[in-house]
Amino acid sequence: MIKLLILAANPRDTHPLRLGEETRRIEERIRESKAAHRFVIRSAWAVTVDELLYQLNSFEPNVVHFVGHGSADQIVLETSSGSSQALSRDALSTIFSHFRQWLQVVVLNACYSAAQAESLAEHADAVIGMTDPVGDASAIEFSAGFYRALAFGRSVEDAFSQGVAMLTVHGLPDADVPKLIHRTGVDPAKLVLAGASDAAISIRRAEDPRVPQGLRKRLKDGCEFLLLSDEATRLQERHADDENRIFLELGMRQSDAVFVVEVNRFSEVGTVARVLAERLIPNGTHLYDWTLVADGRPLVAYLSLAMAGLRSGNDVKLVGNHRAPQWAPRSR
Repeated sequence: MIKLLILAANPRDTHPLRLGEETRRIEERIRESKAAHRFVIRSAWAVTVDELLYQLNSFEPNVVHFVGHGSADQIVLETSSGSSQALSRDALSTIFSHFRQWLQVVVLNACYSAAQAESLAEHADAVIGMTDPVGDASAIEFSAGFYRALAFGRSVEDAFSQGVAMLTVHGLPDADVPKLIHRTGVDPAKLVLAGASDAAISIRRAEDPRVPQGLRKRLKDGCEFLLLSDEATRLQERHADDENRIFLELGMRQSDAVFVVEVNRFSEVGTVARVLAERLIPNGTHLYDWTLVADGRPLVAYLSLAMAGLRSGNDVKLVGNHRAPQWAPRSR
């Protein structure tokens, strides 16, 4: 699932903004997409610093969208009484540094927010900020175009371009104001949130402290990442919990290829082996019995990965043994 957190702040001592309209348009565009079922959207209003921290901790968002006021070195949140409370660039960066393991995209849809976006680029894969003042209508149209494209499986770079194009289409003056910034080593043209590729998750896992350090290094070096969903491995719902995810280094018996695999530890060995074979080998997988081998011994097919003794960071090999045809003579 892709978790989108919309944070809105419009203190009573600031110019009124159409926060509700922007939020409605974002939700509407995502609902229209083919990947709407993959998005979970949460909105928080009149956001204070305390509320910001609560939402980031409790929701663990992949995408954070802030709509409100800003200036060269700060965004403006609210106090408990509704007055303005400035959050400096350094303070914002410090807060977001604690959530980098799941953050992919941050949008600061506020005036002069590009400087803050620069400081957040080391904590999220891609950040969008505004280089100058941005009008209410422009902010809304940009957001609508950006999230529609993102939800239809376009890359972050393409979605950004579509958001900017909406300003030109509607004759709005701020087409040169939005700015896309990305983390070093991240290609926004390949960063896809709603698509079928595992590339976006791979980028996150390379920074995820749950992933053993050696596997994180492999991902940063370009090793291919394979995510096995709970649905693919036919896992019972009672075991479907993020805490049960483990990360394995996968090799092949007749190939030098190496992969990093994320899978639930309660998945059956035989099911995991079959799913991996079907993903990695284009033809003829039905002619083989597939299993995983660890420390030179084949693992029992009906055991869970946990019962087979596998833990995050373990090395396994995918091995297929050719099935004898049904008409083959049996040995005595």
